[in-house]
Amino acid sequence: MAYRGTVPLHGRSRRRWLLAAGVATVWLVLLIGSGSLVASSALLFLLGAVAAGVVVVLRAYGFGRDHPWVHHAASRPWRDGRDVLRVALRHFSEVFIVTPQGSLLAPNAVELRMNPDDIESLAELIDLSVVNASAAEAYAAEVAASSARVAANVPLEVCVVADPAVPPGRYRLRQRAAPRATSPAADRAGAAGPAEGVYPVGGGYPVSAGVGPFRDGRTKSEPAMAPAVTAGAATVTESALAPVLRLITNGEVAETRVSGARAGRSGAVELQLPEDPTVSRVHATFTCTGGEWRITVLGRNGALLNGTPLTTEHVVRNGDAIRWGQQSSAPVSAVVIG
Repeated sequence: MAYRGTVPLHGRSRRRWLLAAGVATVWLVLLIGSGSLVASSALLFLLGAVAAGVVVVLRAYGFGRDHPWVHHAASRPWRDGRDVLRVALRHFSEVFIVTPQGSLLAPNAVELRMNPDDIESLAELIDLSVVNASAAEAYAAEVAASSARVAANVPLEVCVVADPAVPPGRYRLRQRAAPRATSPAADRAGAAGPAEGVYPVGGGYPVSAGVGPFRDGRTKSEPAMAPAVTAGAATVTESALAPVLRLITNGEVAETRVSGARAGRSGAVELQLPEDPTVSRVHATFTCTGGEWRITVLGRNGALLNGTPLTTEHVVRNGDAIRWGQQSSAPVSAVVIG
């Protein structure tokens, strides 16, 4: 299929064009000021040499891309999670691949990486399952508008992923190398669970457009199919309920059967934790794959599972103890499953 639109300009290409435009503007200003082509070119070369020398000296003293000052300078502190999402939804074309023939290829599964603080602020306003669904719908619309090619009859997925490496107020769009299984049967066959930090919807079904809550807390999912390559009505599926997960903290019981449930002190989470300085607004997510509950910690203070710090997604079992923070005074939840 030939691509008949304009090839999208990716982030790296935009930066290169902006740099070239900046250099041309500086050269033009020097030319107007000096009135000499040779003098303006020499001054431009001198400025470039000085700038390169400054960069070399800064790197020699450890001021690289990963330095906290550079990381802070790259942030957009005036944006909250809602603003970041709004900007990201307009740039889904950044993940398209341009073939030598000029056509576009679109991945079926995309990760929208955001800073954990931005995700927390977003989760306080709207359920993340709705965010995933709306993002998948917007991505499908972009694929259709760009006439990009995707695998036929495969749902388009967009997953919000917490990534501390992303500066606050910014986002990163990446193709998901290993999308999650699309059915509970595939989960039971040993399919991989969600990636670390992913906010999924339902028990193993793809994140998709059209998510709506049932009265008992379940969700139904209408996969966001690419309009450019599919036809007919979308199939409506209903996520199977997971075993009951209960967290008993200071005598208070919070429970859920919905995979993707969040735990924290925010009033918008599914598993309410005590108001404590060590507990984040959204401290962790619990997903159920193949009948097993797994925890992914998002809070700044971390968490201990049976006394061991959690750094990646980990299975939780009946009788486990989760301490919500590294301090000895942090609240502890007993895990009861079933």
